[in-house]
Amino acid sequence: MFEPDPSIAYIPASREQVVALVESINQPQVSIPGKEPQSVQGFLCGLRNEGGSFSIFVSLFLPRSGENVVYVSDRREVGMEAYRDVEIEGLHFLESMGFMLDNLNFRNLAPAQQVETLKRVPLFQVPRPAVSAVAEAAEARGAERIARLLASV
Repeated sequence: MFEPDPSIAYIPASREQVVALVESINQPQVSIPGKEPQSVQGFLCGLRNEGGSFSIFVSLFLPRSGENVVYVSDRREVGMEAYRDVEIEGLHFLESMGFMLDNLNFRNLAPAQQVETLKRVPLFQVPRPAVSAVAEAAEARGAERIARLLASV
């Protein structure tokens, strides 16, 4: 079972620690207790710990507030034999919220691609400041203009 851990804002992992990275290809509307309902992006990350155990983290990135909500398994550190079971549990957890998932096959990427992926994925970054209301309004106006343009064609 996965539960939110408010003490974790992001995962400062090196590319060598990451054994699996799965990302959502959609952004369903999710209601997280204490947060404004919004479209979020989901991630699952498997990490190899220093002592040889593994940990699975599930993260929801909230673009409006620029924060990650990180969920941890009740089996915080597992051996290789239990890793796959916990990973599947995390995938099911994300799918139950409406996420469609894509395995990035992180370990098969070239080292430079791994570094770029870690820079791109919010789970590995210090939380960003929230998007301002002015920027949201400008984005909405831009979307309206595009919709009008497409409707006139």
